[in-house]
Amino acid sequence: MSPFLRHPALCFGFAVATCFVSASAADPAASSPQTGLTPGIQTYLDKHCLTCHDAESSKGDFRIDNLSTKIGFEDSPQWFEIMERISSGEMPPKKAKVHPGAEESAKVVQWLAARLKEGESARMAARGRVSYNRLTRDEYVNTVRDLIGVQYDAKDPGAFLEDPEWHGFERIGSVLTLSPSNIEKYLAAAEVILAEAYPEKKPLLLEGSKRAILEEQVQEPHKERLRELGLLDKVRYEMWPGDIFRYSALRDPLPEAGVYEISYTLSGLKPEKGLAPRLKVYESKLDRVLFEQDIIAPEDQPVTVTFRAHLPKGRPSIDVYNEVPGPSNLPRSGRHGNKPFISIKDGRIPWQMKLTDEQGRARYPFLIIDAISWRGPLITDEEQTRRDEYLPAEEGNLVQVREGLGRLAQRAFRRPVPAEELDGYVGIVNAELAAGEKFRDAVKAGMLAILCSKSFLFLAEGDEASDRFTLNDYEIASRLSYLLWSTMPDTEITTLAGQGKLRDKAELGRQLTRLLADPRADRFTDSFATQWLRLRKVGMFQPDKKLYPDYDKTLEASMIGETKAFFRQVLQGGLSLREFLDSDWSMVNSRLAQFYGLPVQGVPSESFQRVALPGDSRRGGLLTQASILSLTSDGTRHRPVHRGVWLSESIFGKSPPPPPANVEPIATNPVDAPKATLRMKLEAHIHDPNCSACHSKIDPLGLAFENYDAIGRWRTEEITDGTGANPTVNPAGKLPDGREYQTPEEFKKLLLDDLDAFNLTFVEKLATYGLRRSMSFDDHEQLRAIAAVGKAKDYRLRDILEAFVCSDLFQKR
Repeated sequence: MSPFLRHPALCFGFAVATCFVSASAADPAASSPQTGLTPGIQTYLDKHCLTCHDAESSKGDFRIDNLSTKIGFEDSPQWFEIMERISSGEMPPKKAKVHPGAEESAKVVQWLAARLKEGESARMAARGRVSYNRLTRDEYVNTVRDLIGVQYDAKDPGAFLEDPEWHGFERIGSVLTLSPSNIEKYLAAAEVILAEAYPEKKPLLLEGSKRAILEEQVQEPHKERLRELGLLDKVRYEMWPGDIFRYSALRDPLPEAGVYEISYTLSGLKPEKGLAPRLKVYESKLDRVLFEQDIIAPEDQPVTVTFRAHLPKGRPSIDVYNEVPGPSNLPRSGRHGNKPFISIKDGRIPWQMKLTDEQGRARYPFLIIDAISWRGPLITDEEQTRRDEYLPAEEGNLVQVREGLGRLAQRAFRRPVPAEELDGYVGIVNAELAAGEKFRDAVKAGMLAILCSKSFLFLAEGDEASDRFTLNDYEIASRLSYLLWSTMPDTEITTLAGQGKLRDKAELGRQLTRLLADPRADRFTDSFATQWLRLRKVGMFQPDKKLYPDYDKTLEASMIGETKAFFRQVLQGGLSLREFLDSDWSMVNSRLAQFYGLPVQGVPSESFQRVALPGDSRRGGLLTQASILSLTSDGTRHRPVHRGVWLSESIFGKSPPPPPANVEPIATNPVDAPKATLRMKLEAHIHDPNCSACHSKIDPLGLAFENYDAIGRWRTEEITDGTGANPTVNPAGKLPDGREYQTPEEFKKLLLDDLDAFNLTFVEKLATYGLRRSMSFDDHEQLRAIAAVGKAKDYRLRDILEAFVCSDLFQKR
């Protein structure tokens, strides 16, 4: 029987955690940034709304006179509907005697939208006596690995769901709630983790290798011919673009779940002006890519690539792809024949696709696989030591049980564990033993309870018995560690917390430097950049293959990789926020360099290298990176309005009012109409005054990048349907304050003039990520203080991060 069924107390921690999450929010109205209607808004409502929606008329059973003026906190659905009706032009009705001007209505819509957003932020930031912030999926994985030395695959089918996000951020405590389905998944995950950490029998090490094609796969009469030539054990597997190899597994199944080392010995033929062949190893049952890499190696000088992957017990289902665009393999010429492949010189069947031209040069990017080897499961000495620390060395020794569970609980809970709290987990072990369970299984039941406790799954801040809004040292340790490493604090920072030294700003600065120097700090650069810039949206709308035939998953990954590597370089290189808006360098690999038209020689195929950008590259900074330009597109067309909204939110921290619900999308160009750019259609689309009031503030931010298509390629003409020549794109524009620009480069310079606004926005985004909550009106003064320190340090990103970590705000809930 499962210990959870035998001991309802094990489930109690989940139930309590759920209650705490839902009940921990204080009254958000207590920190309301603004209540009441401004004179201008009140006049507008009196003049255009109340005549039909007061106590006497109440048309449509809708009244405005009795709505709360605490907009964003009370009667929000009603105020949202009012905003929608005004925004769409539905209200005031056309038959009304007096109509407001479009600019006047736009101001009302923007004011209401701002109040509703402030209310939402205040609700998201509300805190009771204790704040419970559930670990994200990635944080759970990293923490389990550091805690017990098991690499749990939370993204595998049937494991954890994706974390919900709020305005791009996936760490917001009030969003990461706990549902019944979460409870079941955490229980199942803990059982899988403990089963791998403490198997019934120590697994034997599996080691073996095999040829890509075995003797029994060779057909007669080729087998006898090759045996006579001494080539029967030299058969290889050739792969054209898009081809699949399905013979990676050894004869024996994997003995246990764990980390396995896999090697492929192979060659890669690259056309002189084409792409390199790309090895992609994919586990179909897990729906997970295990490894990817471009392969360039002569046929007679194969290379061996080795990687490690966590795999379940049993027989893996591995497919190997040559993941590179190329000719279709559907025709007969793209099929494998029954003649075994030995070498290019030996040749293929006449009807098969030719690998090389008459001069021996590769015609297409081909892979040639020779052999595969396996080794595992692999457990490091550190991982085994950590696991052994929790398990009693002597059978039946209850003193060692208590010591082991105490070590596990203290590390898992990231704080000291009182004796009476530990008694509960030891009691579970005793109860299991009394029920007749084996000693080892009884101990694992106690461990299971710890891994399913709210103290492990949640980062708790505050005290249940009193109002405390300042973090203690252990809470500061967790906040810092999960900010920079996305995992539990290590021994050094935990020791400092126990000594009460983490309130010292100088010590916090030293720890920041130490944590940033660790490779685990890459998790911060990747995670924060992804959430701040909304990089998860890249590839959400897959580009049309006919319009963008060169686009594939490898290019997509390279786009995202550039932006993450760029952020990391700005941080680790001591550079300033200016680089995000404009730079004369970027981080590229060979695939992206080729896409941008940059020199490819000397640029690595996988890793990202800093390169100087030529003056005519049309790149520099985040805004002209392909990832940013493609995430604001729809796979077919670029979307200037979406680009403007993204820039407004991510760079200036301003969320435009939502568009009216009944706005029709801009239609594609009819094939029999004169060709027109999307900008021309957009300008015609917003002649409606109700639209232009808002679009005049959004569109200039997006139209500056008209020279970039839906996947971020530079262009001077827009290819579109219709008759006549393709129209020339126009990137010129005028900002709401009257400043004009003619090119993307001029637009970037205008943004640099607003560096203080970007600085404050960046600080707010960083604080939202680090504190796991939205920023409220009450935080603005401290945010401005951090931004001021950043400005004094010439806007250097590292100094801004240090100012945030060493601020009073960082030590508050």
